[in-house]
Amino acid sequence: MRGGIRDSPVKRELLKQLRRKDVVSGDEIAQRMGISRVAVWKHIKELNMLGYEILSTPKGYALIREAHKPYPWELDFEVYYFKEVWSTMDIAKELAKEGKENVFIIAEKQKGGRGRLGRNWVSQEGGLYFSLVVRPKIPLKDVDKLVFPISSAIVEVLDEYGISAKMAPNGDIFVGNKKLAGILIEAEGEIDLVKYAIIGVGVNVNNLVPEDATSLKRELGKEINLLEFARVLFLRINHHLLKAIF
Repeated sequence: MRGGIRDSPVKRELLKQLRRKDVVSGDEIAQRMGISRVAVWKHIKELNMLGYEILSTPKGYALIREAHKPYPWELDFEVYYFKEVWSTMDIAKELAKEGKENVFIIAEKQKGGRGRLGRNWVSQEGGLYFSLVVRPKIPLKDVDKLVFPISSAIVEVLDEYGISAKMAPNGDIFVGNKKLAGILIEAEGEIDLVKYAIIGVGVNVNNLVPEDATSLKRELGKEINLLEFARVLFLRINHHLLKAIF
């Protein structure tokens, strides 16, 4: 997918090596991974550009700061990650038509993020915006039933963060009377069977929100590790979907 960041086994292993010790020599990394030192350097450079801080010292490389972003190599699911897109729903639809399933499309920002009834979903950096392609064996008329397991997963994870949230009938998540997350479902198929469904989710995490909305950061008064939040939420969503329909 053009412009998207895909999983990288090399980056997974490279970060694993850097997290093992304070300093790791380029020779040791290259030998363990079976690649050249030049290749190691190129991946280090790319990771620095993506928000990690990896210093080159006389003794080797040192991971000084994590990016804390849900990049594909940080998650145990198939993921496409984008810095900015018009809408993750559009990309998910392309992938669904190619036969993909159980794949997450994540964007740092969306220029045309959308909610229910064609409403605009403001998607500034700091939130968690993603679409998930699934192929449930259910009739097309039952596709809205996918909302409940997703909303339940979000409410449960928020509770673990100490936030008491409620689920609206349409699946939107509120804290008090302020919206924190929204869900959109689009599907294709025949009357008796869904061909594919795309579940779009927007969660206000660290992003700025209007006064009539809220975020995890606003509720808790501190910055949230977006990667850790995504890890927990994706696992919970996968669990609820499997339990509910698959």
